[in-house]
Amino acid sequence: MKKLLVMGLISTMIVGTMVGCSSKSTSSTAATGKKKQVVVISKSFQNQFYQAAFKGAMDAGKEFNVDVTTNGPDAESNIPQQVDQVAAAINKKPDAIVLAACDPQSLNETLKKAKDAKIPVIGFDSGVPGDKTGAVVATAATDNTTAGGFVAKNLFGDKDFQQKVLKGTTEKPTIIGILAQDATSGSIVLRTNGFIAEMVKNLETLDGLKGAVEVTGQQIWNKASASPAKVKIVITVPPSTSQADIQTAATTMLKTPNMVSLFAGNQGAVDGIVSATADATDLNKTTGKYKDLIVVGFDSGKAQKQAVKSGAFFGSVTQDPYAMGYDAVKLAVEAMNGKTVKDIDTGGKWYNSKNVDTEEISKLLYD
Repeated sequence: MKKLLVMGLISTMIVGTMVGCSSKSTSSTAATGKKKQVVVISKSFQNQFYQAAFKGAMDAGKEFNVDVTTNGPDAESNIPQQVDQVAAAINKKPDAIVLAACDPQSLNETLKKAKDAKIPVIGFDSGVPGDKTGAVVATAATDNTTAGGFVAKNLFGDKDFQQKVLKGTTEKPTIIGILAQDATSGSIVLRTNGFIAEMVKNLETLDGLKGAVEVTGQQIWNKASASPAKVKIVITVPPSTSQADIQTAATTMLKTPNMVSLFAGNQGAVDGIVSATADATDLNKTTGKYKDLIVVGFDSGKAQKQAVKSGAFFGSVTQDPYAMGYDAVKLAVEAMNGKTVKDIDTGGKWYNSKNVDTEEISKLLYD
């Protein structure tokens, strides 16, 4: 009898141990052992910035034990393709979606379906600004307003820039150009907002420029000056985000009389300017056709890094695409597990010919 009792106790202990082990699945893995699914959809699949973000997302997937799949349209201008991709992702019922929207308004109806299906959506990069569906619960991105202002602050801090700007008169205002890839992407709009606000604020501290700075070129940013303008900030948006249209817009801008500086709001705009200036050789400070033009950029890419290294570009602000992808998936895992999540600012750094090759900056840049 004792032997039977002991055997029964041993059997009970073994079963209890097995049950205990089976209940110790990670927070992101179902009890069956099937990993949870996160779908990451960018604004342009082949874009180098998003490829760097995908790497961060995949690494986070490995760390948090979730399956991560990546997707995105052929180009940022292919809005219908992205809408279809988001809809297809929702139909597969993943545990979370990470999204950078090409055109947020076009996704309203689709994101309502994600909300109804209780699929949390995490924004990254430009995210989904103005989302009214409640599907987007948090975003991992650069604070683009601050980052745009950071570009303006560094440009304004250059004494040569200030001297050029102060030559403007009411009869012949100096021009600060902005090439914005589009006027719908959240990151581009906020970045341009930040640049304009910081630049106007700083310009109006200079002698004779109080109330004499006008913003023009695009309706969403136009702002008349209080008195006759001596400086004009002129924004140009190409008809599409194709590289051909961006380059054409850059070529036109370069012909603008009395333009002292030019801000390219993202990698696409930078590449357009580089192409329009014979691989930036026309910006050479000694021999270039536009040697007196001070150009500042945003993001990274091989052409931009080279332009900064050579001094053709005064400098640029880089984001951290790897951190965006990584942090977005981290937020997705937390959201799918019922945790309250908050936006993450993944930050940005100013780089120029002096620090572009330092470890701090080089790890944030991509080709």
